[in-house]
Parts: sequence; structure tokens; C-alpha cells
Amino acid sequence: MNGRNGIHADDPLQSPVTRRDALRSLGQAAALASCGGLFAPRAATAENVAEAVRAERGRLAHEIERVMWDQVLAAWYPRCLDTERGGFFENFSRDWTRGPTASKFLVYQARQTWVAAAVEVAHPQRREPYLQYARHGLRFLADKMWDARHGGFFDRTGAAGEPIPATMPWKQLYSYAFGIYAAAAVSEASGDRDALELGKSAFAWLDEHAHDVRDGGYFEHLTADGQPVALDVPPEPLGGGLPVIGQVGYKSMNAHIHLLEALTALRRVWDDPRLTARLQEVFEVVRDKIVLPGGHLNMFAARDFAPHDERGSFGHQLEIAYLLDEAAHVLHRQDAELTARTALRTVDHALRWGWDREHGGFYDEGPPAGAATRTDKVWWVQVEALNGLLTAARLAPQNAEYFQRFTETWAFFRRHMIDDRYGDCYETVAPDGKPLRVHKATPWKTAYHITRALLFAAHELRRS
Repeated sequence: MNGRNGIHADDPLQSPVTRRDALRSLGQAAALASCGGLFAPRAATAENVAEAVRAERGRLAHEIERVMWDQVLAAWYPRCLDTERGGFFENFSRDWTRGPTASKFLVYQARQTWVAAAVEVAHPQRREPYLQYARHGLRFLADKMWDARHGGFFDRTGAAGEPIPATMPWKQLYSYAFGIYAAAAVSEASGDRDALELGKSAFAWLDEHAHDVRDGGYFEHLTADGQPVALDVPPEPLGGGLPVIGQVGYKSMNAHIHLLEALTALRRVWDDPRLTARLQEVFEVVRDKIVLPGGHLNMFAARDFAPHDERGSFGHQLEIAYLLDEAAHVLHRQDAELTARTALRTVDHALRWGWDREHGGFYDEGPPAGAATRTDKVWWVQVEALNGLLTAARLAPQNAEYFQRFTETWAFFRRHMIDDRYGDCYETVAPDGKPLRVHKATPWKTAYHITRALLFAAHELRRS
């Protein structure tokens, strides 16, 4: 036994060869079950195949949770807590040597808060210490990252939480959405009134200052007091020298899908008519204007969502399938078939152009149609693929490819990207799995993508 993670050396799922064979057999069994066992041996009835599939799904769920607890969460918490200045440290090397945290970024601070709260919601028997970690993060968001003068969340603060208007004078939709997301998650986990009030206040400020009443969606870059920096595309790029997310004057796929995620989480804990209306609106923006007919994405658009930059962004496409399904469930929408077709279209495009047929796993980006142009494999793309593929497998159970690719993606990620020596995962690997970037934490690399995917995958595998 490996004493660090509790994995037995003779566990068949830990051997790369036998694990690959087991996952391939699971995909084949799912295919047989989907066609009623037509091509199965005479003794292997459809009922036997279905039982084998259920058993293998259970074993996969167990393996995924074991990696989540022993390799991911145990590596991050409580190591990442800044108990002196508040919030979370943002810089760790491969072996978890802590580097300087010169400033604190809303995206990172909110994501680490969300992870702790989401773990408590999914596993209330482990309420402590994760609820403590979530409340620790919420205090920093509420006390330091909230602008007491103008309202709304700062995009960045100094390391101790002091405002730094010269470094980032703007507020940004992408980051801001994660502040709402974290507050909603802590409210769901704890029932604390202050968490819900922070979520309500954050939504109210954003809706008052950034909502586009003419064309729908939200403006993405605001001054400190809440004025849009640009209502339309400016004649020259703005924001030179600032850490700007996206492109000023455009509406982006990335900000709007994470706003969809945040409003969905807030709607779970707050039944408010205006919030519901905005969630419906953002849902339709993502489904009908950001996902394009080919299944690729409207990455950047004019104010009216006329496409400016169309691309295949494979991780985002797989993520969108999951986020649309999640939001549709919360909204109790009556157009499930349309939503399912859109979600499957994004997944199918990613499988056609982003799937690595030789090694497994997904490339990063490519043109609207054609071979991928960015072929490194990034950690968040692989784990969002787990979400998207399992969602597709449920929406279209007759298509066994979705589940087969899920098992192969998990096998690639587990074998090549999880760091068995130090925990968590590498940031980026080459197509064949050779590590390229191995930092464990940067302002953009947090425990959020991987924990969300592993929580969802284990739940999804056990639900059928």
C-alpha cells in the first residue's frame, strides 16, 4: 500500500494496462446494454450486462472520490489558508513550496471559497473542517474584496486585502461572477444569513450597473463606481497595461457562461423574480447566441452578440453542456429537447475536432471547423470534459461513445496529470502526457475545476 494515498499496489484499476482494459470493457458493456445485448454472448443477458455496467460505474465513482479526497483536497486544504491576512495563498510550486502572494485576485479567492462550501454540500458528514474553510473565505470576500465606498467586488486587492486602485481601477464581470458564486455556495452550505445577503447585494449591484437593457446580457468592464467602460466596441483597444480579462467593448463567452453558473447557484438559495428573469435571459444568451450552429463558440461578440471571434474552445464547449443542463434543471424550463440538442452539439464538435485519437484526452483550441491548433492538454479542459461527457451520456444514452470517451479521458487524466508524488494535478501536459507546466497554484489555477468535476462525476456515476 502507498501510505500517502491509501492505494493498494495490486488494485487492478491502478495498473495502467489493466485499468485501460477495464475502462474499455466498460464502454463496450455500455454499448451492448444500449442495444439490448443484441451482440452479447448468449449467456450475457441484457440484465447481466446492465448489472456489470452499474457495478463498474460504482467502482469508477469510488476511484474518483478517492483521488478527490486523498490527492486533491488533502493537498490544498488547509495549506492554502492565509490565517494571518485572510483569504487564500495564490502561489505554490509543484512540491507545494509557497511563493509570494503579492496581491489577491477575486477569481482565486472566490473559487477556493466555493470549493470548501461545495464539498460540505455534497458530503455533509464532512461538514468540518470544510465549512470553516468556506466561512474563512467568505469573510475575506465580504470584509476586504467588497468595495465599501462604491459597492461591488474589487477585482484585486493587496495581499492583506487593501484596495489597489492604481493597479486595477476597474471591476470585471468574469471575476465578479465568481464572487456571487462563492456567496451562494456558502449560503447553501451553512444557511448563514450574511452569505446570502452578500450574494443578494452583489447581484443587485451588478444588475443595476452592468445589465444591458437594450441587447441583453451584461457589460463586462466597469469603473469603480459602476459605469461601463465601453458600451460598444471602441475604435482602439482599451486597458493597455491593466490585467484586463477579455476584450473591452465586446461581450464574451467566458464571462457569460460563468455568470450563468453564478446566477444558477444563487437561484438555488434565493427565489427572487428579478434574479429568475436574469437567469432565464443569460441562459438564452448562452444557449442561443454563444453556442453557434456548428457547435463551436461565439468567443467575443459585439454588443448585440453579432459574432466577432468564432472558435472551437473544447473545454468550454464541454463545460457549457454541463452548465446549460444544470441551469435548465433549476429553472424548470419546458424546452428540454432544444437545450439537449444544443448541449450535444457542443460536445459533438469537441469530440470531432478536439479529441486526441492516439493518446486520449482533449486538445485546447482550434478553428470553427478543422484540426486543433493548440494541442497541449490543460488540466481544466480534461476535467470539464468529464462533466460534459457524462452530461451527454445521460442526455443521449443510446450513444455509447460519450461514456466511452469519459472513461478514456479519466484514464488519461489519472495516469498523466494527477501528481501521485505531491498531490493535485499538473497544469499542462503535452499530447502524449509529458508534463510541461507543473505549478499547483497560480492566480488562475485553483482547486475549483477539478473538485467540481470530481464531485459531479462521482454523483452522476451513482445516479443510474
